[in-house]
Amino acid sequence: MSKQLDLFKFWPKQKEATRLADRHKFFLYGGTRGPGKSYWMRWWLLRFLLLCQGHGLRGVMVGLFCEDYPTLRDRQISKIEIEFPRSIGVLKESKAYGLGFHLHNNGGVLALRNLDDPGKYVGGEFAAMGIDQIERNAIDLENDSNMFDTLRGSLRWPGIANTRFVATANPGGPGHLAVKRLWIDRDIPERLSKYRDEFVFLKALPSDNPALADSYWEMLDTLPDDLRRAWREGDWDVFSGQAFKVWRRDAHVVAPFELPATWPKWRAIDWGSSNPFCCVWLCQNPDSGRVYVYREAYERGLIDRAQARLVKSMTPATEKIDYTLADPSMWTKKSHEDSTFSTYDEYLAEGVYLQKADNERLTGKRKMSTMLEMGDDGAGSSPRPMLQVFETCVNLIRTLPALPYDKVNVEDVDSSAEDHAYDALRYGLSRVNPRPVRKPVDERSKQVDRIEKLVRRSANRDM
Repeated sequence: MSKQLDLFKFWPKQKEATRLADRHKFFLYGGTRGPGKSYWMRWWLLRFLLLCQGHGLRGVMVGLFCEDYPTLRDRQISKIEIEFPRSIGVLKESKAYGLGFHLHNNGGVLALRNLDDPGKYVGGEFAAMGIDQIERNAIDLENDSNMFDTLRGSLRWPGIANTRFVATANPGGPGHLAVKRLWIDRDIPERLSKYRDEFVFLKALPSDNPALADSYWEMLDTLPDDLRRAWREGDWDVFSGQAFKVWRRDAHVVAPFELPATWPKWRAIDWGSSNPFCCVWLCQNPDSGRVYVYREAYERGLIDRAQARLVKSMTPATEKIDYTLADPSMWTKKSHEDSTFSTYDEYLAEGVYLQKADNERLTGKRKMSTMLEMGDDGAGSSPRPMLQVFETCVNLIRTLPALPYDKVNVEDVDSSAEDHAYDALRYGLSRVNPRPVRKPVDERSKQVDRIEKLVRRSANRDM
């Protein structure tokens, strides 16, 4: 094995990646720019083919995938044409296998593919798959037709029991959330629990690449803080293109507490069926203007009336809700047999009255950004964000900081990412004044505020 590794001129970290990829079904390599991830992937796949050939398996196909053809051409095809020895095979396109690197004497094919439509690979067969920069693809793990499950469904080959799925990634992109969940946080969905120990991540750093010029290091060191943390250090909590960079869990997430009955409360809904529907409950401190998201519903596959019933069941009878804002598309009429109705009608039939939210996306994005900034309560209080989220709202907390900007409409959030909780919250904030006029605080209120702080501190010491 050591000779095989030396043949492919792998650096020490790439050799470690090879050993892990050989042993685990789902392996992720990367996290930063510059360590030679793409090089390792194409050579590891070629090595896989040669090992199959050495065991007497002929005509085996493995796949190397990128998000689109231009990227595939620039990042992989052009390099394969230069690097792979002609004594082993030839880069060509055939009717049977398409574009790929074909080993001589039907020794196998490294197929070169793009992911503009992952569904076209349903029914295909690959003994191994390599996804270069997997985070550049939208991956909704809660959707049955997501890219990851679609591809791994084609991971099979006669005579090869240990098929392999390898990927490279950097922080960011439409698939950031799913990649971080599976390989970084190791929050494995129940349906994948059988493979819990097969998801393995190896962090690659620019320092793993001895060929990097000093000028590249200088470029990394002079990047803005968020890009430097992502590209040089592999920080998965910040990434290039992050829509809400100001988000900090320790500042925006709070433990639940009893909300005063006099504070106004309302709900907001983003509709979904195959995608999750989301409802958030909001409350505002009338003095400071600070908004709290204190409850969420997040479910997939519910019909309209079931959604409405869930919203009602999660709202205590004693809780006064002033109004419920909703996605304007819920007023669209749908024909069914002899009747025409809308989602709004279905909710109304269950006793949930909806009002149309403002769906102007850029206005909503700007307001969200403003509410996430710090606000000053006065009376000597420490600044806190104007938007606070109860820690029980796990889906909003999980998805909001992972949202990227849209690559085309660069001022907006990428709607192909998991934005359902974000959209519900965006609707919920559509009537909120992000910079309300704060009521004057008299001296007695200041004194009460100081006493309350002392009581809380004393209680915390006694816990």
